Amino acid sequence: MASGAGRAGWVGEHELLPDFFRAADAASLHGQRRSVLLSAWELVLLVAAAATGSADGEPWAWPAAVAYLGAIVLAVVISRQNPQGLWYEGRAAAESVKTLAWKYAVRADAYRPPPRALPDAEGLYRFQLERVLEAFRGSRAMPEPGSDPAGITEGMRTLRGQPLAVRREVYLRERIRVQHDWYRSKSRYCARAGHWAGVLGVLLPALGLVLALARALGAYTYDALGTVSAVAASVTAWAQLRQYRPLAAAYGLAADELELIRRQLEALDLESPEAEELWARLARDAEDAVSREHTTWQARREVRTTTEREH
Repeated sequence: MASGAGRAGWVGEHELLPDFFRAADAASLHGQRRSVLLSAWELVLLVAAAATGSADGEPWAWPAAVAYLGAIVLAVVISRQNPQGLWYEGRAAAESVKTLAWKYAVRADAYRPPPRALPDAEGLYRFQLERVLEAFRGSRAMPEPGSDPAGITEGMRTLRGQPLAVRREVYLRERIRVQHDWYRSKSRYCARAGHWAGVLGVLLPALGLVLALARALGAYTYDALGTVSAVAASVTAWAQLRQYRPLAAAYGLAADELELIRRQLEALDLESPEAEELWARLARDAEDAVSREHTTWQARREVRTTTEREH
């Protein structure tokens, strides 16, 4: 099979995906970086304001005022630019197009050859693609108009024209294994981060309790309770922004599903008369497993858009 893939001239997934994916992916990454950076600085400034504002003496009021002013400016920037909305929109759009591209390229789902599917696979791809583009019409994640950035690439046509053995090898290597490893790695990372966020959620209030009792007994005069409360609130807000626990569960489930489908795809008898039909179903199931995760991005996008309209 390796020699077949080599004869196909296949290098990697980047040859397959259309420009629309790269544009939406880049927009999502930009939105993610900006959202995380601005939110982190906003929380840092609020904690700094609480810490300096709790100190005794007039000089400490000035840095507290500066920190609060900085937090206000960042809040306005976040509200106007909405980088988190771009993050979610871009990810949902990119993953939707990636799924369609892979389905077409490996003949999954209704993209399998006739007579068991529509004869015009390219027409079906463009029809389904138009529905995706319509859902994101007007989004900042959309590329500039006047081109065909999501059209069928040469890599998609090349892979689609290969025998099932080559398509299976490429799909397992470039889609299933890569996606599975990414999900598994992210699931572990989010689980660890969620665990430590939970630990801090218990330790910080406990620290606040100890400091409150010590101050009540006259051990010190500095009002540290406001600072501790601000740090605890910041940890909670950060964990909610990053969605550690929900993502750990979602990524873990997706990884388990892909592992099961990978075994089924590897066990597929390529000589069977029903091999193409079974392959189309299994590849569709794999894309559905991935789609469940990026459907969450779409849901977040829609919730955020609705909230913005209400305000």
